[in-house]
Amino acid sequence: MKELMWRIGSRMESGQGKGQHRRRLVLLVGIALLLLFSQAPAHRVQAAPPLCVMEIATDKSVYHPDEPVQLNMWIKVNANLDLPAIENARLEVELKQPFGTFVTLTHRGGISLRKGAEWEEQLLSLPITGEPFRNMGNYEAHAVLLSQAGEIYCEAYTVFAIESIFGRMPGTRTLIVTSRRTELTEPFVSKLAVWLEAAYQTKVQVLYQEGVYEAYQSGLYRDFDVLIYYATDYQQSPPPELIKDIFEGEGRTKKKVVWIGYHLDKVQAYLRLYGLSYGTLSGGNEPGKLLYLDSGVSYDLRNPDCISVEVINDDLARVRATVDDAPIIVSAKQTYYPEDGECFYFVGFHPTSYIAPFGAHLVFCDILNEVYGIERGKIALVRLEDIHAFTDSQQLLSITGFLRSERVPFTLALIPVYVGGDEIEIRLSQDRDFRIKVKNALLDGGEIVLHGATHQYDEVTAVDYEFWDEKTGTPIGGTEYAEQRVADALMEIEFSGLRPYLAGWETPHYKADEEAYTVFERYFELMYEDPRWGFDLKRIPYPVETERNLYVRSQLSYVRADSPDTDVSTILQEATLLAGLEHGALASFHYHPEMGLERLRTIIQGLKEQGWTFKPISSLLGTE
Repeated sequence: MKELMWRIGSRMESGQGKGQHRRRLVLLVGIALLLLFSQAPAHRVQAAPPLCVMEIATDKSVYHPDEPVQLNMWIKVNANLDLPAIENARLEVELKQPFGTFVTLTHRGGISLRKGAEWEEQLLSLPITGEPFRNMGNYEAHAVLLSQAGEIYCEAYTVFAIESIFGRMPGTRTLIVTSRRTELTEPFVSKLAVWLEAAYQTKVQVLYQEGVYEAYQSGLYRDFDVLIYYATDYQQSPPPELIKDIFEGEGRTKKKVVWIGYHLDKVQAYLRLYGLSYGTLSGGNEPGKLLYLDSGVSYDLRNPDCISVEVINDDLARVRATVDDAPIIVSAKQTYYPEDGECFYFVGFHPTSYIAPFGAHLVFCDILNEVYGIERGKIALVRLEDIHAFTDSQQLLSITGFLRSERVPFTLALIPVYVGGDEIEIRLSQDRDFRIKVKNALLDGGEIVLHGATHQYDEVTAVDYEFWDEKTGTPIGGTEYAEQRVADALMEIEFSGLRPYLAGWETPHYKADEEAYTVFERYFELMYEDPRWGFDLKRIPYPVETERNLYVRSQLSYVRADSPDTDVSTILQEATLLAGLEHGALASFHYHPEMGLERLRTIIQGLKEQGWTFKPISSLLGTE
């Protein structure tokens, strides 16, 4: 039965969406039990009552990397006087990791239990850091109580999953195979895994090449739609089983393979099948330019190591990007299955390291859209910042009127309560002029995101923060304070009749602690601000998905009062680089109405000339 349970667990798939792994497990267990009983003899002899029974369970079915796994245990001993006592037994708890590796969690001996005893406690609490939880995926725990002779008194199983907080509805599964976990590998591989889940609707598992039990096993590729080999360590070659599966595995051309970095020279015999030949590895390069041939746009490249290839058959392979005329990104079909289309991609630099703002990693991001079959469109967003009671009505309505004439939807970052010196407080719900100003602007095609409640703590609205003390660098309040501020802001929106136009939230100066963000994310699906987890997420030109929220940042920043003309030029130049991505991107900026109309006019006209389509922020949630 134990082997049956392990087989059931090995077939679990969590790539069909959050929470579905339990329903799948129930189905698989049911099928397995039907098979088990269908093969059993027709007549059964009544077995003796068990000496004891056991249950184990985790406190949650799905964990995230910052949460401890708590394993609880219940055991009860039969009170039947005719049964032997339990003396000097031993308890073993074993964990089956993704990819089938077993780890012993605990081993206790000398356990004696009286008849009728009942025992329930937290057996283990383990942080999700390093061993034994080195990989995302499904885990299975098995506990068994054994006699001195090794006979099983009782046993129990439970399953749980460790999943990233990123992504909501994955449609594909991706396996990243990489080098051993060292400073050469991290954080670059983890960064790639986060990018994929946050922006490409795929469920990712990472396999590090560490030891016999963590090496790639033949056939693993079959359970995945995309296989990425991220060669970060020049000294560690790819495992032979991986090479064989990539180039000889059944159905290989029906999947996508992305080979990043070193060791393409180890597979030169296979490369000819894809119309390619290994080129050169050049190290210690100075910052240069990567030319994206698809669009003819060049991007900064800071990677010291670059690996090039040569195309020897134009019918199979095509060059996608070059550095000094040397092909550094290619895509290719396979000689024997050209009808399956391009299935092999090579990237000759490490795209998650040495990242330059609006640099060469953007081309890699665009190529990944092709790998996953995603077309995003070139979407531009406009946000009018810090709209409050003292925002000049004439300036605001001049700008929104212009945007309406250009058919450009926009978002108002609204601060519903103005607080200033001399005990001034102006509330949207109580000030008719304030409401009319906002509603007139909305008539021009706007939506609202709440930009805090007051956008201040102890100073003036739109100058101060609200959830952060910039003087001490510490958060203000906690969960209760954040709840109160959000409730206050929502009340103002509700009492002003503006709830239908509310699209999301923007934290003042993007600064608050984890407790506050937990509150914001509970009330608002859309967060119009920088993603806050690191991993260089702000460098990818797409919205970032978490389990429940969508983060949309202003990649193009804004026009500052001390450098307005320079900022306008910078916004348009950076937008040109984003426009060079063939499968689409997001060009978002914010603008303060007091900067006047003319500079905004220049930006809007420039973005239109680049081919951007302006949309409301709500369209990213499918609620346009």
